[in-house]
Amino acid sequence: MDFNKIDRSRRYKLAGLLKKNGFDRWRISASAISSITGEEHSFFIEFYVVNPALSPEKPVLGFKSRLPKTDTDLLYALAGTESEKPLLTEEFVQPSFVMVKAGMLSVNGKQLNAYFPCASLVADTPEYILKVGSTERDTCYIKDNATSGCISVSAADLLEKPELLGNAGTIAWNLHYSIEDSFFPNFRSKLTNWACFGARTAIAGVIVLDGEQFNVNRDRSYGYFDKNWGRGFTNPFLHLSSSNLVSNISGKKLLKSCFAIQGEYNKRLSILTSFEGTKLEFHAGGCRKYNTIYECNQMPEDENGVRLHWSVSMNNRNYIIDVDIMCNANQMFVRDYECPEGNRKVMKLIGGGSGTGEVKIYRRVRKSLELIEDMHVGNCLCEYGTIENAPQ
Repeated sequence: MDFNKIDRSRRYKLAGLLKKNGFDRWRISASAISSITGEEHSFFIEFYVVNPALSPEKPVLGFKSRLPKTDTDLLYALAGTESEKPLLTEEFVQPSFVMVKAGMLSVNGKQLNAYFPCASLVADTPEYILKVGSTERDTCYIKDNATSGCISVSAADLLEKPELLGNAGTIAWNLHYSIEDSFFPNFRSKLTNWACFGARTAIAGVIVLDGEQFNVNRDRSYGYFDKNWGRGFTNPFLHLSSSNLVSNISGKKLLKSCFAIQGEYNKRLSILTSFEGTKLEFHAGGCRKYNTIYECNQMPEDENGVRLHWSVSMNNRNYIIDVDIMCNANQMFVRDYECPEGNRKVMKLIGGGSGTGEVKIYRRVRKSLELIEDMHVGNCLCEYGTIENAPQ
């Protein structure tokens, strides 16, 4: 099955009312090896389009300060008179921009953000899924089988514009990929949608971060590629995925296996597994009955430092799936996404790409349980987020 030819879920989705109140977000993650140290690190690349029809010609960031700007305005505000109190209140707006976010999830990791006007967006053409940028230097794109781009942010940029919300530095990438395993149907609702079309994606190429080259090998990339779109983010948000799985029963590496868990949708999670040709899929938007229990907690500090723990348990009349993932806090950081509705609502998403743990799958046989597979998990992409409101 050629996923690259038949799957249209990755295409640009902002049409109709979503042009003024909606978002479209692609994300790609992969492991890469430093050409200097030989160490492995997790990288991510994301394209985020929000409310493109509100300000086509100029990016509007809701976190940009909109306090009084002129000397006269400031004098009135400082006077504190009743008639001038409105000048003390910042104007809250809906954001409108294309953002490309890329970085490394690791100790001393970083994220860099680049913003573009929505009018510069080239979307859903025969050649590009999405392309932004006005020069060869700042052009970033996604194709059906490749992504390339460059982001450069100086310390002076951040000092002048703290609303950029990232770190200073330079990152460039040139990657090619092929999708090896996908899940369908997509989750769809009035608020948000999820397409897990690249749960196991073979990625190859080069990433250069602050002058250091990292090589992405398709057999060790453990690549992942999906997207979300709609009117807003689900709250809370949880994600776990990996294609680096080893059977604890046979000791063999499971080269054709992966899993992805995401939600919360309809008060439950979508739990999608594929192991050596066998798929067990529990879609939150489907009619199949199942129960899920999950949590994400910070563990007490020990010799391994501070760690976050994700646990997910799914059961129905035929199966039980238990997932336990740990990730060191020093290999994670928080990414911020302005919500389409504005008012300084932001999805704060803590994430890492080096989670480890186990996935166990049981089949119910009369009144007992049969262990189908017990898998060790490596290079797990693990995320948890909530929406926060700025004080009015």
